[in-house]
Amino acid sequence: MYKIFRLIAIAFPLMLVSCGPTYFSLGVDMRLPSRSGIVLTGKNMSVTYLDNGTDSLFMSSVAEGFAQALEKDYYSGEQNIGIYSIKDKAGTEYASRDSMVSLLMDTGVDVAFLFDLESMGKPVDSVSDIPFEIRLYVYDAMNHEDVVQMYEGTSSLKQDADMAEQGIETGRRSANAFVSSWTNRRFIFFYYQSDPWYTAAEYASDYKFKEAMDVWMTLLDTNNLYKRSCAEYNIAAACCIMGEKELATQWLDRSDSDHKLSESASLRSKIKSLP
Repeated sequence: MYKIFRLIAIAFPLMLVSCGPTYFSLGVDMRLPSRSGIVLTGKNMSVTYLDNGTDSLFMSSVAEGFAQALEKDYYSGEQNIGIYSIKDKAGTEYASRDSMVSLLMDTGVDVAFLFDLESMGKPVDSVSDIPFEIRLYVYDAMNHEDVVQMYEGTSSLKQDADMAEQGIETGRRSANAFVSSWTNRRFIFFYYQSDPWYTAAEYASDYKFKEAMDVWMTLLDTNNLYKRSCAEYNIAAACCIMGEKELATQWLDRSDSDHKLSESASLRSKIKSLP
């Protein structure tokens, strides 16, 4: 849920007060939902295309280009999205929930994408341009609305150009609405001038948040509510960066209960913005 952007400030400043904590800040790029509004992070996906027997090469390439774009964004380029084809049967309502649920169950994923292409009549130019309409049906089994969403677009095929290349490019363009958007956020982390606070701060400054959290956990067994609140707040911030919305909220609630810190409201706003 995050990628390293840059370190805003890592030199540990002097204590602001003799017995209180000080802090450092990190700049982190946070993943936001795509333009479509569909949350794909952490979900398994499949891409299927309808095979009508005449545009198979183009349609398979559309599916491939679409899957590649999503894999680059959500799986660091690893090939984790299955590509399938099904025969186009006349009279089948692919926009129906039953059809998409069946497809989703057949492919064993959380989110199923289905491409359908329809020619829009005679070529604009009998030598080169063939206009077409492409439809994309999407069903997300984890969406509480439980509906099939449909997206449409128009373009044209050039008969004298490579069909596979055109298909790949069409698929990549179609994925633009589903890839993540990003925003830079600055996160504050508190620490005290002693170990193991230093150790946790060093882990966090290197973006090793799980290791930092393990250290902050060891600091919770204290009667000093201020220190315990700082550790709980830091854990909440790390959970937020890693996209763990519920855990981040729970840890921030604990921090507020012990001693509400000045940065609490800002962090809570960041947590609420998570998908």
